[in-house]
Amino acid sequence: MRNNILFRKSIIIDVVIILIYILLINLKIAKVDVVIKGDGVGYYDYLPSLFIHHDLIRKDVTAQIDSLRYDRIAKKQVYVNYKGFEVNKYPAGTAVLQLPFFYFTYLTTPLNGNYNDGYQLPFQRAILYATLFYLFLSIFFLRKILELYDIKKSVIVLSQILLVFATIVSSYANFSAGTSHIYSLFAINAFLFFTKSYFTKRSLNHFVIASIFFGLIIILRQINILIFLFIPFLAGSLNDLKVGIRYVIKHPKKLFGGILLTVAVFSIQSLLWYLQTGSFLLYSYQGEGFNFLNPQIINILFSYKKGLFVYTPILFISLFGLVWLAYKRKYYLLFMWFAFFTIITYIFSSWHSWYYGCSYGSRIYIDYYGTFFILFALLLNGIPKGIKIMVLILSLLTIPVNIIQSYQYKTYILHWINMDKEKYWKVFLKTDNKYKGLLWKKKYDLNNYYTVKEVSIGNITTSAKNKSNIIYQVSSSNIPDFNKVSIIQILFDNEFAEQNNSKIIVSIRDSENNQSYWHATYLIHFAQKQLDKWQTGLYNFKFNSITDEKEKIIRIVVNSKKEHNVLKNVKIKFFGYQ
Repeated sequence: MRNNILFRKSIIIDVVIILIYILLINLKIAKVDVVIKGDGVGYYDYLPSLFIHHDLIRKDVTAQIDSLRYDRIAKKQVYVNYKGFEVNKYPAGTAVLQLPFFYFTYLTTPLNGNYNDGYQLPFQRAILYATLFYLFLSIFFLRKILELYDIKKSVIVLSQILLVFATIVSSYANFSAGTSHIYSLFAINAFLFFTKSYFTKRSLNHFVIASIFFGLIIILRQINILIFLFIPFLAGSLNDLKVGIRYVIKHPKKLFGGILLTVAVFSIQSLLWYLQTGSFLLYSYQGEGFNFLNPQIINILFSYKKGLFVYTPILFISLFGLVWLAYKRKYYLLFMWFAFFTIITYIFSSWHSWYYGCSYGSRIYIDYYGTFFILFALLLNGIPKGIKIMVLILSLLTIPVNIIQSYQYKTYILHWINMDKEKYWKVFLKTDNKYKGLLWKKKYDLNNYYTVKEVSIGNITTSAKNKSNIIYQVSSSNIPDFNKVSIIQILFDNEFAEQNNSKIIVSIRDSENNQSYWHATYLIHFAQKQLDKWQTGLYNFKFNSITDEKEKIIRIVVNSKKEHNVLKNVKIKFFGYQ
């Protein structure tokens, strides 16, 4: 009876954590309508292709009727060529776990008979709910794992909270919910629990269940077969590892039953490969692979581009658990955890794209977060009170850092792929609107353009606050070949103070005030170097050439807020594409 009450209380805590996360999405991180995007299209696409369109590769899809999938296919990001056949390069495990949510939506959502069926808002919502469900199961199994290590209840709850709020899970369960990582986190955490339980209790049924999850892990992401290397750590000691192996060997029915179940689960992927190519086994990531002679270990762990410990510092704190294991002379556990981490890091960093594309942080490690939080919980559970308070404070501080950075990623403040040290600290923990797009300013090769007209205005001072000041206005008839102009470049000298909220606006209208182009950008977006430093700044206002014959008025306005702006050596250039 008491155990049932404790179990219900624990489940309630797990649910509350997820509900708080959902509330946070709505209040801070910002909810999204489209979660099936990027790699998520490939992971999910098995479902609408099989159940709605009855064609695994949908050869007849066109840009006019399904632009989302067509763009992905045309760029060979979903389907790749394998011996003359088109094959979905993404594993099918994510779709398997999404299936109940997809199918319920399929049964309850009217279809329009077009190729976009399966990608409308109800299906987007279904995948978001699926991801949240498996996030719940992820923290559920994290709790079950830590209970096997006799971790205090308070430390378990803290570990669950940190997993959800102090790691990039906060982004991948929302903004990038269509990707496989939360699903893999669930499967690996479940595998860790049942494997640890087998070694702790000699439960052969748990060995069999662990085998099922091992098969699921493989069809979610083949690379995650590496979790097998964590089994020695879960065993607890070399002797327990040997005893556990001997015990299951003495029960061949369970041993072969577990192996067959792993193979059975993997056969789902094999069958889908066969239906697409006629081959049961293949390498679907054609043209992509590992360079084991050039691992980017330092970059994958510490770079500002995607470094694991830069964007998820709570995981760096967890590494102090290795120091604690050394202090307690638990050298076997120390060696096994460090060896596992070293091997997976070497392999992950050897992938041809070690930063794993446009993403927030080092997403490849999300699947393995359970291994980090075992280490973290062992640390916090055992250290003296004084040190524990310090670790607790540092750990809790990583929550607001991560939540803010998740918001920055969602709102185009952090760049998805081109971060470096200067860019990182330029926007560190900044959330104001003026920082949105600051790191995304596009550069144009002006060698492909010719100068249509250039105007030197000189120095301009805007003395009035909270007022729009027209600094230049010209009629299109005074600009030769205006119908070929596609860039208006504005240059001037300024200190580009970070606290400056002024904007520069470029508008193009006809005599009837019909707008052809309008764009406003903050003054600080003109800076070419560090902010708060006198320099020559520029911004290229890019638009499609306006070819109608109506006279146009081109107007450039400085919208001052609380500042008096001094713009020196102002120049305006009109560029046409050659």
